[in-house]
Amino acid sequence: MITAKDVEFHTPGDADHRHAETNWFCFYVPAEKLMGIIYTVARRGVGVQSCDVSLYGALVDNRAETLYLDTQMALPCPAKLSDYTTANGLSVKALNAPRDYRVDYKGYDGVEIHFDFKGLMEPFDIHDPKHSPMAKSSTEEQHAGAGMGSGYGGHFDLTGHFSGQLIYGGREYEIDCVETMDHSWGNRAEIFVPTMGWSHAHFGKDLAIKWINHWDPSKPVDQQQSLAHGYVMEDGQVYGLTDLKLYTHRIGSVIHSVEFLATDKRGRKFHAYGMAEVGGPWICYAGSLVYAAQCRWTLDNGRVGYGLASEITSLQALTRQHGRRWTQSSGHITS
Repeated sequence: MITAKDVEFHTPGDADHRHAETNWFCFYVPAEKLMGIIYTVARRGVGVQSCDVSLYGALVDNRAETLYLDTQMALPCPAKLSDYTTANGLSVKALNAPRDYRVDYKGYDGVEIHFDFKGLMEPFDIHDPKHSPMAKSSTEEQHAGAGMGSGYGGHFDLTGHFSGQLIYGGREYEIDCVETMDHSWGNRAEIFVPTMGWSHAHFGKDLAIKWINHWDPSKPVDQQQSLAHGYVMEDGQVYGLTDLKLYTHRIGSVIHSVEFLATDKRGRKFHAYGMAEVGGPWICYAGSLVYAAQCRWTLDNGRVGYGLASEITSLQALTRQHGRRWTQSSGHITS
């Protein structure tokens, strides 16, 4: 069970450079095809925090085509996580912890982000069997089944309502969406990050489907992914997922469509198709590759929603498979 104290640090006495504590917020303005990501990683054991603020306005395959990128990797670590301000202009404050937050950011080129996040449910603890039917008892099993390994030694997901403003390019855009934030803590090295997915579909304040999935890109599309943890939030009540069928179609690493069939502990099934509308590469760690896309989801009954589809893998795993070397240099052509 997640309590108010879980918005603070969980730093063990022997914490080193691997121990990390993260906050993630993501918002979307569907009519304008604008997505924003705010992410911080605190490593209190070595006294540093990274902060990433990114904006996307199209479906792109390289970071140069993102709208805005403020990624700084070695900022001073704050004294607490319930109320902190980073050196690059981001402020996060927990209100009515652990459900509500106030986030403010002032960056370069006049970009500003201001929103209130109000949780629509009790935070979902992936290691609490009362929350997740996939929860495991031992620490070793928890790490193996979490999706992010020991990086999800502690982890909660929380679906809520974002309301506020984005200022970009001299214009002000209203933020009014349902999305999911999360908070994680545990040992998370910056290389060999586990390959996984973290995604969700929101159909209003009354209905959302959220999942974390294992991912093996070496398998066929219909066999690559399986459920780690997830839930259906319906009318404020949360029902853990027991099964997930998930097909993700990509061009290279670019997600362009997703289909899922999620089954919750009541036996209720939710089947939806998602088309990516905006997204791009997101490098939360220098040694990883993430693709994040906001999708327009359609349930079988025709109801339309929005939500993130994201996948992460380590660049170390990719270079093992795809690393290239030319064995001939220039100047070896003879007549």
